Amino acid sequence: MKVEHIVAATDFSRPADAAVHRAALLAGMGGARLDVLHAINLSPLVGAWRSLIEGEGVSEARLNAAATARMARFTEELAQRTDITPQTHILSGKPAQAVADWARDAAADLVVIGAHGEHLLLDLLVGSTALKLLRLVSQPVLLVKQTPLFPYERVLVATDFSPAARAAANLAASLLEDVELYLLHVYEVPFERELYYAGSDDDAVEHYRRLGQNEARRQMDEFIQTLDEPTRFIGRIRHGYPSALVNQYASEIKADLLVLGANRQSELMATLFGSVATHLVNESHADLLLVPSQN
Repeated sequence: MKVEHIVAATDFSRPADAAVHRAALLAGMGGARLDVLHAINLSPLVGAWRSLIEGEGVSEARLNAAATARMARFTEELAQRTDITPQTHILSGKPAQAVADWARDAAADLVVIGAHGEHLLLDLLVGSTALKLLRLVSQPVLLVKQTPLFPYERVLVATDFSPAARAAANLAASLLEDVELYLLHVYEVPFERELYYAGSDDDAVEHYRRLGQNEARRQMDEFIQTLDEPTRFIGRIRHGYPSALVNQYASEIKADLLVLGANRQSELMATLFGSVATHLVNESHADLLLVPSQN
């Protein structure tokens, strides 16, 4: 999959600024088109609250004009930093849904967002726009956590050998040239706890771990050969709890981007909550690229 159209969403906060900057770097590397979106959602509650504070209502037209002016300043600064001048769009509606709808209608290849919005406490209380957007879009989503000081250098793709993991690895290779690409599979021995409960000794459990390791290595070798650019990947196998070991290995190799596949759009919400991905979204210091399967 070649990324030709990147969409970045901003609320003009510092995390959003980092996300747009990263999107511009990626667009510049691959010659992709970049669109920057800002959504205005003027609910009756917001209007009443502003009226009480300022003595007057806040119309959507006034907010639109202010956002347009702010977007112009924002993109001018972006062009000075990155030499990329994006197309800009002011949308109406709830931010996550408005951005998801626009990205779908524009057939974007990648959506880039910041990990948190302008109001971190509100994000924690009601769920951030980023997490809402992750549930709504069918495109790959890059969740930016760090201010980009340079292009990505070392990328870790967590794999379970599924079609979604294959799509994720192929996208990483297509999107990022001249970077180190690592594949990590964390395996668990079936019924390992039950073996201990049943009285199996350490040697017996270790025997099954070795069998699991050999099988995981075989699957990794076969999986790499199915990728579009197999020679670019370094495969690694670990045993244990997936989310903890993905984060641990990412720290070991100093990965600045984690990549993870999601089986289908309809499963993305389930993938994000109560799984490896939710831990990575919340705990990883690296940026996170979530890629839905194309099947």
